[in-house]
Amino acid sequence: MIARILRLWAIAFLLGGVDFASAADSEWTVELAPVYMQAYGHDPHVLTIHEVDSGPAARVDTKTPVALETDDTFAYRGRFQVHRERWTWGVDFLWFVTTQNAGDRAAAAGGALDEVAFEVADRAFVSSAPEEVLYYRVLEDTDLEMWTVDLYGLRTLASTPDGAWRLQLGLRLGDFDNDYHAVVGIQDVAGSRLDASSNYDRMMGPLVGLQGETRFGKHSLAGYLGQSVLFGTAEKLAGLSREFTGPFSETPAFFAHESFRRDEVDVAIPISELRLDWRYQLSRRISVGAGVETSVWWDVPVPPGLEPTSGGDQVFSENTIVLAGVLGSVKYTF
Repeated sequence: MIARILRLWAIAFLLGGVDFASAADSEWTVELAPVYMQAYGHDPHVLTIHEVDSGPAARVDTKTPVALETDDTFAYRGRFQVHRERWTWGVDFLWFVTTQNAGDRAAAAGGALDEVAFEVADRAFVSSAPEEVLYYRVLEDTDLEMWTVDLYGLRTLASTPDGAWRLQLGLRLGDFDNDYHAVVGIQDVAGSRLDASSNYDRMMGPLVGLQGETRFGKHSLAGYLGQSVLFGTAEKLAGLSREFTGPFSETPAFFAHESFRRDEVDVAIPISELRLDWRYQLSRRISVGAGVETSVWWDVPVPPGLEPTSGGDQVFSENTIVLAGVLGSVKYTF
C-alpha cells in the first residue's frame, strides 16, 4: 500500500514538473560534485582471536575482537534543476561504492601460548602447536554500495535580494547493497569460506527539507537540512558457511555447508542529512563551490551470520552508517 501511494506521488510530481519546466522564462542549472567520503559505523564484529595461556596458576583466555573497517573513497553527487518564480523543480543523485576489510590475520600456538583459536560465526579453528598456523582473510567483493535519486520541488517561503528560504518536498529512490566474503582455517589442513549479503533494491520514500541561502557580491553561502525514509524489501538477505579440506583455492572441494536466508524482509531506513556550501560566481553562467556534508542512515541491517557467538546462534544485527564528506562542485546555468 505504501509503495503504491509513493508511485502515485512520483507520477504527480513529474507531471507537475513538466508543466513548470515548459515555461519560457525558466532557468536551468546543472551541477556536478565529487565528494571525498568517510564512512563510520556498519563495521560488524567478524572475528574473535583467543590466546590461551594455561599458566601455573590459572587458565587465561585473552580475547581480541576484529571488525570490518570501511575504506574512505570518493562519492559522486549531481543535480539538475529548473527554476521558475517561487518554485524550483529538481533531480539529485548520490552514488557511493567502497570496500571493507579487516586485514589478513595469522597466528599459531607456541611460546607462552598453549592454544590459539580463530572464532567466526558459530565455529572456531584451534591451533595447539606451532606448525598449526591459523589464517583469516577477507576476500574480494566485500563491498558497501548505495545510491539515491531525489525528485523534488522547492517552494520559496521568503526571499530578499540577498537571500531566500525554501521548503523541499519530494520523493527519494534508493538502493543499498552490502556483501561479505572471507575465508578462515588451519593452513593446508582445513577451512571454511564465509559469504553473506544484505541487499535492498527498489526502495523509495518521502523526502522533506529546508534550504537557506545568503548572497554577498559574487559569493554565496547555503545550508540544507533534510529528512527522508526509504521503504523496501530485501532482495537477498543470506549467510552461508562452507567447509573444505586442504589449502584454500578459488574452487575448493566443499563437503558441508550451513546457511541462513530470509528473502522477504521489509525495512524502513530513515536518512538524516546536513549540508553547508560556499559558492563563487565566475561568470554569468558558471560558478564553483566547496562544502561539507553529512548523512546518517539509521539502523541498516548488516549481513546475517557474521558475528561470533558462543551459543552458535545466527546474528541479525543492525547498525547505523554515518557518512561525512568534503566536496568541490561546478554549476552551469543556461
